[in-house]
Amino acid sequence: MQNVRQCSVNLDYWWTVAHLKSFPHSGIKAAKVGTIELVVVKTNSKYNVYEDACPHKRVRLSQFGRRIGNKLICSYHGWKFAPSGQCTDIPGMDVQKQFCLKSYPVKEYGGWLWVFLGDANLADSVPLPKIPPVHSQHYHPIPMQGEVGCHFSYITENATDLFHADLHQSAQPWANPKLLSLKSDFRTVNAIYEVDTPRLLAALISHPGKNRVHVMYEYPYFHLWSEDGAFYLFVVYVPIEPQRTWVYSTFYFRHVWGMPWILKLLHPILDKGTFRQVFAEDIKAVQEEQRAYNLHNQDLSRETNPVSHAIRKVILNQTKGKPPLTCEPFVYQGIPL
Repeated sequence: MQNVRQCSVNLDYWWTVAHLKSFPHSGIKAAKVGTIELVVVKTNSKYNVYEDACPHKRVRLSQFGRRIGNKLICSYHGWKFAPSGQCTDIPGMDVQKQFCLKSYPVKEYGGWLWVFLGDANLADSVPLPKIPPVHSQHYHPIPMQGEVGCHFSYITENATDLFHADLHQSAQPWANPKLLSLKSDFRTVNAIYEVDTPRLLAALISHPGKNRVHVMYEYPYFHLWSEDGAFYLFVVYVPIEPQRTWVYSTFYFRHVWGMPWILKLLHPILDKGTFRQVFAEDIKAVQEEQRAYNLHNQDLSRETNPVSHAIRKVILNQTKGKPPLTCEPFVYQGIPL
């Protein structure tokens, strides 16, 4: 049986590659999904995504590219590319029409930029994930992203397993979880937990006392929401190496007492003081799991949550036969004396 800790990535879905509001002022950003290195270029409020390699010497345009007007220029030899990816100028030569950057379909949704890297014939028929709060004026979004040093299956299991709330003592979102139901198929895992909501957080994430929290893993997207609609969490765990994952997430909170200014005021505290702290604690835990796997070169954990087992089956189903993830190639960095 295939080892879930060595699973790769299914590219026939839409994958996040950038947060729109925090896009670099340079207009150029590197991204990666699986083994595909990408360069995201913003020109006149429009985004294009290309393979991160100049066709001349294959140097990364995220490292050697610069933007002038609507042109992307490789600073190694000065090759210029139009937004379509077509090479428009090669200094000293007249062969530019032969060369073009490989480009990919892109969409903007939910404050994120999405790219389709699989079979181009499927791009129009594969839908983006449905994130209900995106279309509502009653929620305040708090986006967050960051890197985790583990295989994506570890952090995915961590998110879907509500029994680990004890890890977050200083910002515990709930207590005494109980798994009420679990359903799964080839792509999706749906679970419902009953939890106790701490009184201090009740105004934000639900009401005091017993509450139900829904968990849905719809490969490759993770959703978590309270049954009463008080909050909604959406996450994409993007594999970038065998033991590196990039996390794109947005936490949506329903406005407290219908007053948007309250969450706008609390945004910095919730973002820096609570959610990033919880994320850091989760990172520490899953990286410890990855360390244990590396120590023995096998998974010796004794998992008891059936949700985690269902998650593993979906990942195995969705990535079966896909090319393996690879590590960043090592190149010695010489320094002139």
